[in-house]
Amino acid sequence: DDDDDEEEDNDEDVINSNQGNEDGDDIDAIEFTTMPFQGSFSSDASPSTNNVYRKQKRKKQDTNRNRGWMDVNWESIGIGTTTGTLMPSINEKDNDIASIDSLHPVTSPDHPSPVEMVVVRDRIVYVKRDDLLHLRGSRASGNKARKFLPLNEMKIVPDKDGGEGQMLFPDVVVSYGGPQSNAMVAIAAIVHSKNEELKEMMGIRRTDDDEDSLLDIVQRGLDELDPETDFEEEDTGNDLLSMDEAAFILELDDEKDQDQQQGSTGSSFSQYSSFTGHRYKKKRFVYYTKKIPRYLRKQPNGNLLRAMSLGMEIVELSNVRYAELFGGDYGGSPIAPKEIKAPIPGRSLWIPQGGACGVAVPGARLLAKEILTFWAKQGRDVPLSVCVPGGTCTTGMLLHREMTALLKQREAEGQPELDIQIVVVPCVGDDTYAMRQMMALDENTGGPGRASDTPTILRPHADGNYGSSRRRLGGYFVFGEPAAAILQTFQEMKESHHVFLDLLYGAPAWSLLLQHWRATPSNGVGKALRGKRYIDDSCPIAGRQVMYVHSGGQEGIASQLTRYKHKGLIDSNELQ
Repeated sequence: DDDDDEEEDNDEDVINSNQGNEDGDDIDAIEFTTMPFQGSFSSDASPSTNNVYRKQKRKKQDTNRNRGWMDVNWESIGIGTTTGTLMPSINEKDNDIASIDSLHPVTSPDHPSPVEMVVVRDRIVYVKRDDLLHLRGSRASGNKARKFLPLNEMKIVPDKDGGEGQMLFPDVVVSYGGPQSNAMVAIAAIVHSKNEELKEMMGIRRTDDDEDSLLDIVQRGLDELDPETDFEEEDTGNDLLSMDEAAFILELDDEKDQDQQQGSTGSSFSQYSSFTGHRYKKKRFVYYTKKIPRYLRKQPNGNLLRAMSLGMEIVELSNVRYAELFGGDYGGSPIAPKEIKAPIPGRSLWIPQGGACGVAVPGARLLAKEILTFWAKQGRDVPLSVCVPGGTCTTGMLLHREMTALLKQREAEGQPELDIQIVVVPCVGDDTYAMRQMMALDENTGGPGRASDTPTILRPHADGNYGSSRRRLGGYFVFGEPAAAILQTFQEMKESHHVFLDLLYGAPAWSLLLQHWRATPSNGVGKALRGKRYIDDSCPIAGRQVMYVHSGGQEGIASQLTRYKHKGLIDSNELQ
């Protein structure tokens, strides 16, 4: 059984990070000298004065700058459509309920995601279709289109009137997570789109002779990592290159890029001068992950295949080293582990797993604005619960904070009162883990980090008929583990209600929501019809209209269903 568990863990690393929603290539193995990260976050309430908050924020900024990492004021980056304003406006027509023929992909931030009205078990639900949201250029979609909106909008060359302090897209983006993460492939797509933009500006085009097949590129990159590695071996302590070795590889790659480009075009893509006199380098994305399982190395698929084809550079770590660097009860730090040096000092950007940092604030603010303006027109004074599936719970926490600020602003302006609350449905860990994640994120992004400032968390029924694994998590699902209840919800929502969910976030979240579907407050009008056994004043969706934020992830469904097949929960003929 122990051997099976070990193999299962390797499998689950892939599934767990195939962020079919959230919280989910020609490569060179570039690894940097690292040491275990010993930091942690306190769950105690933060100091109560703004001066202390500002000092804490300045300390983090100084830490980043002193170690060569870029410190970006994400809220200063213009995301207001092509005009570059800080926040886009929303047309009155965009607040209409979407018709079937209008449910098509939209580009953010030019347009808000549509809101569809569906009926689930005789109850009206508004579905905020963020799965239809795409970023211009990179085409990153869904939840990650919200989180990485300002990163996608960063310019690669300064405006003529942009001034000396204009923040440009980094030369290197560094992050970490599982090998099937949606955040990983979204960042890879954004970095790749910036390189394509640079090529277009310089008139650099690939010739047919340069084209390799996608699988050739990916397999070559995997083989170069370490083709003889047995991924179940213990950590030997030799995972990482020295900084000198890593710098040498970077230098060789730059020279190779220059040679390739100058041979056909006379222009260097890796480094060149523009009309402004600035010099630019090819943009890079370096990604830390656990050892890639053998089956995935032999047959790369899903988000790993996509990200590698877009130029992502992998740094493989043993499970032990990975946990030392990035583990902990409070999630990843917004600051890189102190011995991971910035590859290019002053031009390297660190993004923690899932984008759980300030980069996600502008997108959450835009989402809050879209929901508020929609409900101001469509709500008819009915209280609204906005339900968000949670992995790192970044979207839920920041959406709650931004919605609270907008509602206070609306009240100060004397506008009609709206009752909108955010409800997080944890899909990774339990309610305690979700609370720790959100408190840490709030503090790391300038908030007080108090439990009282976090959104409502939906909890499973205490008396549910759960298996041993779910009982240990208080009724929550084990993340990434196939479960009959999840599959049943997936099929019901698809076949009966025409809502197509993923199996890592969407279906587990809805499985928990449907537990509470008939809940009624003690003063609710449905008391006589539904019976006393459904009265639940603590339920955050009881007596309230529900909006579900559909954050995408459908591209991972095929690989997820394959796992259900291996577990014997689905027949082969059902995998279409």
